[in-house]
Amino acid sequence: MDMFIVKKIAAMLIMPLPAIIALMLLSWIFWWRNKKRVAIACQLASCLLLILVSTPWLPNHVLRDLEQQYHQFDMSTPVNTVVVLGCGHAYDGALPLSAQIKPCSLYRLVEGIRLLKANPDSILITSGQHTQPYTHAQMLKRLAVDMGVAPERIRLQNNSKDTEEEVLALKPMIGSAPFALVTSATHMPRAIHLFEAAGLHPIAAPTEHLVRFDTTEPARWFSDLPRSDNIHKTERFWYETLGQWWLKLRGK
Repeated sequence: MDMFIVKKIAAMLIMPLPAIIALMLLSWIFWWRNKKRVAIACQLASCLLLILVSTPWLPNHVLRDLEQQYHQFDMSTPVNTVVVLGCGHAYDGALPLSAQIKPCSLYRLVEGIRLLKANPDSILITSGQHTQPYTHAQMLKRLAVDMGVAPERIRLQNNSKDTEEEVLALKPMIGSAPFALVTSATHMPRAIHLFEAAGLHPIAAPTEHLVRFDTTEPARWFSDLPRSDNIHKTERFWYETLGQWWLKLRGK
């Protein structure tokens, strides 16, 4: 089996929701086997874990620290190349192009176009794996052109499945000059590490920040209630943590 698929499956299995479901199943099994103390312990653990990951306190705290490792791009910094890392899409001809691109990719592409317009002589490199009938890089290019970017200013990197493969494929396209690296704020620390380890000189341009504090609005009590977006934040933090551990385990 493809190692990329193995990594994705392994990561999904140890996410918070599968862990909570596993604890619930264990509690029923132990209860059925008349091990009620263990069953109650598993049930309490599943409830506690669900509260931790679905309320904002823990997700916002850990994710904020991760996202703020790199500040927003300084628009006065000149760059000749803007690299937008891929995130994914679902090809569906019944939908408009903007609805086929995953939200994480939309954030990245919009930020990349913003930097491109601030540097009139720069080029945009879109990156993403090979899929049919369009690669992810091609999907991003199509949307960028629809948004007013000249096609001749866009380069494609079509042959990567994950960040490590993106680095290897992009290295000969970028060269030694500094470039703007656009990716999600949660993903930026791992991406910067990989690009720098390859001898490249990225300048972080993070986007898609999941933790936002609106200083113009007073805090409301119902904002602390359990919400699915808090589970999503926890999953994103845990996914990046696993990715960093995987790199350290392999000495990268």
